[in-house]
Parts: sequence; C-alpha cells; structure tokens
Amino acid sequence: MGIGKTRFPAKKLFIVTMIIIGITYSVMMLGVYLSSIHQGLSCLTWPLCPNGFDFPPPKYFYEHLHRTLVLVLMISLFSLAAYSFAKLNNKNFKIKLGLASALLVGQVLLGWVMIVTKLQPLVVASHLATGIAFFGILIVTLISLHHHIQKNNNLQKQN
Repeated sequence: MGIGKTRFPAKKLFIVTMIIIGITYSVMMLGVYLSSIHQGLSCLTWPLCPNGFDFPPPKYFYEHLHRTLVLVLMISLFSLAAYSFAKLNNKNFKIKLGLASALLVGQVLLGWVMIVTKLQPLVVASHLATGIAFFGILIVTLISLHHHIQKNNNLQKQN
C-alpha cells in the first residue's frame, strides 16, 4: 500500500454505490415524468430555475427537484471518486468511477444543451443514452464490488 492508501472497504463502498444508484434512478424517473407531463422546458434558465435556491412555485417544482437531485448525485459521486483516488489502491474501481464521473459531467452538459436547443430530438436522445450508460457503469461497479465481497468471504471461509 502507498502512503495514504487504505485497505479496500468493499462492503462500505457497496452501500455507498447502492445509494448513488438509488439517487440516479430517482433522477431518471423524474426526468421521464417531466417529459411525460410536457414540462421539460418549464424552467428555461440553467443551472437554476428563476426561483434560485428558494422553494419553487408549482410551475417549476419538478424541474427544480430534478436539478436538485442531480446536484446531490454529483456531490455524492464526485466525493466517492475523490476518496477512491486519494485513499484506495484499486485501479479497476478508480477506472469505473472515473468513467462514471465523466459520463455524469457529459450528462449535465447535455441537460444544459437540451434547454438551449429547446429539446432538439437528437440532443434529447443523446441525453437519454448517456443517462443509460451512466446507470450501466454504476451497475457494473456494484456487481464488481459484490464479486469482491464474495471473493473475500470465500477466502475467510478457507482460513
């Protein structure tokens, strides 16, 4: 282990990753709901709605909630990635979190482009595809953590 590197805490990382997946799924479902009620352009300013950080009026409520959850998601994922790069010595985990972080930044930028282009179909399709790819890499990360936990459990049983 290098300086500042700690043992790989797979169980704790599994729980944190599961929480991030839950937030991601909530953001995705809220985005689908926004689209289905035709409020994808209810809030034309970015990154905040006209109400800023104040409680939004009903007109902006769901879009405001969507953007607030994205902020929580970004803070959660980037904190996990920063911790992993600073404290852990697992290259595969770092690669997955780096890819997830890059996809999330791309996703946020596509969200902005969707507003600017007033829901241009190709941009919307790209936003949805990037969201699915982001969700997918999180699932792959969770599965790899599960395998790591199982491997450690099997090693402990053998000893």
